[in-house]
Amino acid sequence: MSESISTIESSNVTVSSKERPTEAFTKCLTPFLKDDSLAMERFGTLFEEGLTLIATSKLLNERQQYLSESRKFTIHYVTNGIDAVPNTDANEDGIPDFVEWAAEAADSSYQLQINELGYPDPIPTGTSYDIYLKDLSSYGAYGLTNTSRTGIFACGVNSTSTCIFSENDFAGFPPNDHPENQAKGALQVTIAHEFKHAIQYIQNNWQGETDQWAEMDATLMEEVVYDNVNDYYNYIDDFSTDLFTQAHRSLIPGSYEDVTFALYFHEIIGADFWPLSWELIAEDPQTTFLQAAQQVLKTKNKSWKPTLLQAYAFHYASGLNSIYPSFGFEESAFYPDPFITNTLTEFAIDLGSSVPDPVLDVQVEGKITGDLSRMSSRYYEVIVDDVPGSFVRIHSMVDDAAITFGVLTYLNDGTPLYQPLYNESTADSWIEYRLNSNWEDVQKLGIIVTNTHEQVNGYFELVLSDYTYGENIVVQQNYPNPASDRTTIELMLPSRTDLSIDIFDLLGRHTLTVFRGRANAGLQQFSINLSNLSAGTFIYRISAANQVSSKLMTVIR
Repeated sequence: MSESISTIESSNVTVSSKERPTEAFTKCLTPFLKDDSLAMERFGTLFEEGLTLIATSKLLNERQQYLSESRKFTIHYVTNGIDAVPNTDANEDGIPDFVEWAAEAADSSYQLQINELGYPDPIPTGTSYDIYLKDLSSYGAYGLTNTSRTGIFACGVNSTSTCIFSENDFAGFPPNDHPENQAKGALQVTIAHEFKHAIQYIQNNWQGETDQWAEMDATLMEEVVYDNVNDYYNYIDDFSTDLFTQAHRSLIPGSYEDVTFALYFHEIIGADFWPLSWELIAEDPQTTFLQAAQQVLKTKNKSWKPTLLQAYAFHYASGLNSIYPSFGFEESAFYPDPFITNTLTEFAIDLGSSVPDPVLDVQVEGKITGDLSRMSSRYYEVIVDDVPGSFVRIHSMVDDAAITFGVLTYLNDGTPLYQPLYNESTADSWIEYRLNSNWEDVQKLGIIVTNTHEQVNGYFELVLSDYTYGENIVVQQNYPNPASDRTTIELMLPSRTDLSIDIFDLLGRHTLTVFRGRANAGLQQFSINLSNLSAGTFIYRISAANQVSSKLMTVIR
C-alpha cells in the first residue's frame, strides 16, 4: 500500500446492487486498487459507475458528525440518499443506532489495540480520527483505509494521517455470529480491521515486504476485538492459501484467509507476540514479517521449526478432527475440515530392524511420498483395521532438514497424543518414530508434514510398518553406562502387564526398587537416581508377563 493508496476489504467484484450472492464475496480488493488506472482496467464500467454514484451522493447529501464517547473518533454520516445509514433510533436520542454502533466499535478497537495490546497510537494528541459511513456495495467492500486528501475516498482536510471508510448498512453481506444484529457485527469487525491498517501505516508506511501481510494482520484484530462475531469464518474455507484445505500451497505472504496462522501465535505464544513483532518491523524496515516473528519467538525461548509444525497440526485438528480443549484452536470445531492428501489403510511389509532403502521404491502400501512448497504442509491419515502388530514404526527421509513431521494420535478413549519428530538430521538421512501405544487402542494417526523453509521447496518419503517383538519383553542396556548420578533403562513391552524393576548387588542383595506396578504396552523408559548406590557393578532385573531379564550396570564415583 503506497502513499495515497486505498486498502479496500472487498466482498464482491461483479455485482453492484445490494442483492448480491454471498458466494461471490472475495473480501479483499487491495491488490487491484493500487491506483485508479489499475482499478479501471480491472473493473471497467463497474468502477466508473461507482465513481458517479459516490460523487453524486456527496453533492446531494450534507454529512453530519457524531463524536464517540472517548472523543477520539468522529463518525461522518448522512440520513438521505445512497450513503444513508439505517434510520433506526432505539433510544430516541436523534442519532441513528448504526452511527452509535460505529462509535462504540471504534472506541472498543482503540481500547484493545492501543491500551491493552500496546500498539502505537495513530491519533495525535488533541485530535479525533475520521470514520466515514458510505455505500460501498458497488465494490462489494466492507471498508477501506486511505491517506489521500483528494479523490473519491478523500480524507477530510483536518484528518490525521489516515481515515477510514465503512459500508453504510451491510445489507446483503455474508452472515456472522453476532448475537443481536449481523449488520452490527459486520460493522464492528470492519472498524477493528481498518483501525489496524491505520496502525500499520505509522509502523511501516504501508511499504515493503511486511505490507504484503497486512490483511492477515488486520483480520486477526477482528477476532481479537470481537471474538463473538466470527465474520472471518466466511473466508477461511477453500481459498487460495487457507491452512485447512490448501495447506500444501505456500503461506507466503499471508492474507485474510490465513488469519488462523496469526491466531495460533496470539492464542498459544501470547497476546504480546504480534505487537512485539511489529515493533521490530517499525524499528527496521528491512526486517521481513517472518524474520520479526522468529526473533520474537527466540526471546520466548522457543524454536521456529517445532512451533510452525504445531501451528499446522492445529489446523489439522479442526472441523471433524477437532479435539479441543485437549489440543488445537478454541474454535476448531467451527473451522473447515482439513484436506487429507492421502489415507493409508495398510502398512508396508515388516521391516524388522532394517532401514528401508530410499532408492529402491518397492513399498506400495504404507508409503507416503510427496513434495512441499516453501512454508506449506500436507496432512495424511493412517486408519488400519487389520492390525498387523502391536505398534507402528515410521521411517522418514527428507531432502532438506527444514521438512519436519508431527504425529497426532487419536486414541479410542478420546485421548489425543501429539508427538513432533525432531528432524535435525542432514538431507537424505532417515529418522525413526515408534508409536508408544498399543495399535489396538488407536483410532487413527494424523501425520502432519511441514516445510519450514521460507525459500526452498522440498521432497519427503515416509514408510509406515508394523513394529512388534511378538510376545517377548526386550530390555536395552542402560545408558549411560558406566554412570555416576543417573542412568536410564529402556524396554519394549508387547502388551499391558504387571512390571517390576529391581537392582541387586553381585552378592544377590536387593539394593533398590525402581518400579512396581502396571505398565502400558510400548517403549518405556525409567530414569534411575544412583546417588544412594556405592561404586561397583550391579544387576538390574526386569520381571513381567512370566518373563525375567537381567543385565549388568556399573556405577562410578
